[in-house]
This record gives sequence, structure tokens and C-alpha cells, in this order.
Amino acid sequence: MGEKFVVENAICICKFGTTPGFLKITDQQFVHINGKKLVATTMNLGNVLQPPGFTVCKVVPSSPKPCTPAVIRWSGAFEKVKINRIAAILTDKSKGTCAAGCPDCIEFTTPGQIAIPGAMQMKEASNVFQGDMDPIGESLALNEYQIGSLTKISMNKL
Repeated sequence: MGEKFVVENAICICKFGTTPGFLKITDQQFVHINGKKLVATTMNLGNVLQPPGFTVCKVVPSSPKPCTPAVIRWSGAFEKVKINRIAAILTDKSKGTCAAGCPDCIEFTTPGQIAIPGAMQMKEASNVFQGDMDPIGESLALNEYQIGSLTKISMNKL
């Protein structure tokens, strides 16, 4: 499966956090994809998670403290496209390094994109659902071919 670009509200986890967090885009406000969602880049640094971050930081297990994410760099970005000639786009395989943690302690569980079905997928889905509604196999809904055939037959009988 190919890599997917990361967008705002992608879900990420930290090896030292207690809960997943939602990514917020802080470095740019003009590059959008998939339903007008902001694209995440390697320049999205600092506190880039919606509060409360990863909730509790356990980088020092004996003294857990509230999480204040501080991403200092990203690795594994898509380098073939640059935003503002310097920032590469993050993918679902990218990893972040937090100032409080260790290298690559932050990973994405979902890229934040939502699949939007096309017209062909909608047509195929309607045929599948028609079969589900009529398990005998004779669909109650007529397709365009059947409607055209019935129209020709009834015109011939007149």
C-alpha cells in the first residue's frame, strides 16, 4: 500500500504518551488537499498537537508529567514536493522527534484523510446494495438497461 499525505487532524501516538493526539497545522495556511484539509510539512514544529497533546508524558517513568509536545524535527517525509521551497510533505510513514523524548518517538496511526467515493464507486455500491436488499437475485429497482428494454416492448405492443 502506498504512502498517504498527512493532513490536519491526523491521529498520532507517542511512545511515551498515554493517549493518541490530533495534529494541528501551525506552519502554513494555504496548501490544502482532500476536502480542503491543510497539508502537514516538515516545518510544522513545536507544540503541534491539539490540547491535551498525548495527555501524560512518561519519558521518565518514575515521574510522569503533563505532556507538552515539542516536535524538533520530522523524518521520512515526501521530499519530491516542497512547500515554499523548503518544507517537505509528511506521510503516514513520517516520524517526529520530541524535545522531551527520543528520536522518532511520534508516529501517525491515521493520515487524517477521508476517502471520497467517485461516481463509478457509487454506481457499483448501489448494485451491491440492491443485491443485499433482494437476496433472491431479482432486484426491485430497475437499471437503465431494463427500463429501456421495457419501454421498447411496451411500444411494440401499441
